[in-house]
Amino acid sequence: MSNKRTGRMPPKHPEAVKERSNAMCEGCHQKPAMNLHHRRFLSRGGRHNIANLVALCGSGNHTGCHGLAHGSNPPQGWAIKAAESRHESAIPFVDAMGRAWLLDDDGGKEEHRDPDR
Repeated sequence: MSNKRTGRMPPKHPEAVKERSNAMCEGCHQKPAMNLHHRRFLSRGGRHNIANLVALCGSGNHTGCHGLAHGSNPPQGWAIKAAESRHESAIPFVDAMGRAWLLDDDGGKEEHRDPDR
């Protein structure tokens, strides 16, 4: 994956996300992950950093959890707005079970327990 604005994704980043997710969807935790999804879309200024990537189920045609992330009302933290100034590691990713996770650029995740998210 490469383009002039965002450059090539470092090969270690997909591997780190795959390890973090155990190759399962980080949205529903029920199906194998088939897509790497940029939480802050590349078209919104997103980059290939690990905190910006989640492994989701669904096809490239935006089905499954990948489809939810690109839908009109994505779950919290699945589609970060361009105007959001916080780094992706500070924005919780809320899975289908309602658990909020903070993802870091080292491939780790920590449950986020802030009720205000």
